[in-house]
Amino acid sequence: MSPSNGPLTGTRHQTTSLRWISDGLGLQDVVRLEVNSIWVGSDEDAVTFYDYHHSMVFDRRRSETFLRAIMKTVKPGDVVVDLGAGTGLLSLFAAAAGARRIYAIEHEPIGDIAREVATVNGVADRIEFVVGKSTEIDLPEKGDVLVTETIGNAAFDEGIIESVVDARKRHLKSDARIIPQNVSLICALLELPRDREDVEKLSQPVYTFDLSPLQSLMIDRMAWDELSPVSVVSDPRPIFEADLHNPITPIAGRKVLRARREAKVDAIGFWFSAVIAKGEILTNAPPNTTPSWNQGVTMLEKPFTIKKGDQINVQIDVSDDGKSFAVAVERR
Repeated sequence: MSPSNGPLTGTRHQTTSLRWISDGLGLQDVVRLEVNSIWVGSDEDAVTFYDYHHSMVFDRRRSETFLRAIMKTVKPGDVVVDLGAGTGLLSLFAAAAGARRIYAIEHEPIGDIAREVATVNGVADRIEFVVGKSTEIDLPEKGDVLVTETIGNAAFDEGIIESVVDARKRHLKSDARIIPQNVSLICALLELPRDREDVEKLSQPVYTFDLSPLQSLMIDRMAWDELSPVSVVSDPRPIFEADLHNPITPIAGRKVLRARREAKVDAIGFWFSAVIAKGEILTNAPPNTTPSWNQGVTMLEKPFTIKKGDQINVQIDVSDDGKSFAVAVERR
């Protein structure tokens, strides 16, 4: 996952040592991440940039699930393509698994730091950092394994489908293994009285002025939030499932959601469930145990009431690059 930030312009040095231990795989002391130079800088963008990548590295459930998946999937001598490499942590895992060559593709400036991380860990000779978007660059050889953690809060909002479709055509062997194997978008009806109150406040004068046009920024748009299970008022269901070994487009789906209880429906919630490798599952479903992710929320223009057992149709249409979500809701 990559944020949008300006260029790196400063350095601050700090030393951190982190050891990942997975007793079930006999990996104790196999992977030791030495970070000798983490760039923080002094401006607001730099702090945001650092916080973003720090949250992913130290999300233990995320990182250790990918570690186990990579150790199960990558074979000694493999060529690995790490798409959206970020800090290069997953590339380090692939190196520890015995990969001969890792192509770490990243278009954000964190790639400069990732090179330094690879150097201080003694694997710079096996990790080649490629600056640019995966859909716009070429590699000198095709990969045996694709690793990508471009799973968004709402599954596909970071463009994982578009990038994997392209990678399968241009960067991978025909029998390449892919991590993650499968990603599903889950949806549910939400009751969010405080959020609804915030929307409705704008229908009243503020300091005697009409600010109601601001409501359009909150309605029918995807926003990120940390949802409580109490806000989920229907049985969650997968509305689109993608097998990344054979991904299809368009990203569109329709599901019937059954109400769990009487409630006022203010929004539709979205999150993901992903099979990273056999036996390795990640989800950001509420209550969220993966702190580097939130959930997606689309506030409805008009709330409606439901009774237990009511059935509501939800339809989604997502652009291939994940930047546009269209949501339609109707009572059956």
